[in-house]
Amino acid sequence: MAIFQKAYQGYAGPLSPPMSRTLVIFRYALADVFQSRLFVAFFFVCLLLSVLLMCFIYVYHNLELLLQFEVVPEELMAIDGTFFAFTMQLPQNGLLFLMILAIGPTMISPDIRNNAMPLYLSRPINKSSYILGKLLVLVFLGSLISWLPGLLLFFLQAYLGGGDWLGNNLQIPVASMATSLTWIISLSLLAFAVSARVNSKAVARIVFFGLLMLGSILGEVIEEVFGGWGGYIVNVFAALEVLTTALYNADPDVLGFVPKMPVEIAVMQFFFLVVMTLLILTRRIRAFQVVS
Repeated sequence: MAIFQKAYQGYAGPLSPPMSRTLVIFRYALADVFQSRLFVAFFFVCLLLSVLLMCFIYVYHNLELLLQFEVVPEELMAIDGTFFAFTMQLPQNGLLFLMILAIGPTMISPDIRNNAMPLYLSRPINKSSYILGKLLVLVFLGSLISWLPGLLLFFLQAYLGGGDWLGNNLQIPVASMATSLTWIISLSLLAFAVSARVNSKAVARIVFFGLLMLGSILGEVIEEVFGGWGGYIVNVFAALEVLTTALYNADPDVLGFVPKMPVEIAVMQFFFLVVMTLLILTRRIRAFQVVS
């Protein structure tokens, strides 16, 4: 046999679909997350909120139980958009923040620190597939403790409350999904951007938390000094409150202090945050390492 016939030949067979490659990264990243017993315990604690609200909705429509507890139905808070925003969405926003704070800043830095990025990108995996695979972990886990239970609560209330209630509150499932996914994706990408720049997991968590707190404090200072809502442009928590109130059509007096900022500005804040973090990620995630 001629020697040229034994030369290296690249693989010429069919390639797997791009989404299946993304799901490989998702599967292994998800397995790494659940190796922490502390996170598993925290995750199940997050699910208790929906269970408690489900029990409340059931009791709310059970007159016999209310009479046993000597509770008058008229004294209870009406179940509407304000109720779902105050008792469900606001606590879920806090839980999502804690979840992403715990695992988000640790998902990119190990691959960069251990020079694994060239190994990823030398295979049929591009930057988009890598980032999406990591992001799907937080979207999946966040959805399980936010808008998916929210849909179950909504349909339970719609079943018990009747068709009139359903017709008057159709904005609730859309608001739950839109608010939760916006918060999850924005915080996750910010955590990834921090993780891509900071190698230490502990330091990455501190930097992630510090950036959000700095924006919140700076926004409050600007608002106190100059007035108006201009200071809230750098406060992502204020943008979340405005978005939640608008989508749920909730009463701001019940939710507490809600900045008087146009909802369009809040949407632009999240859009700008996503674009900036994606730019940082695409510049940091490379198929080669610079050794100094």
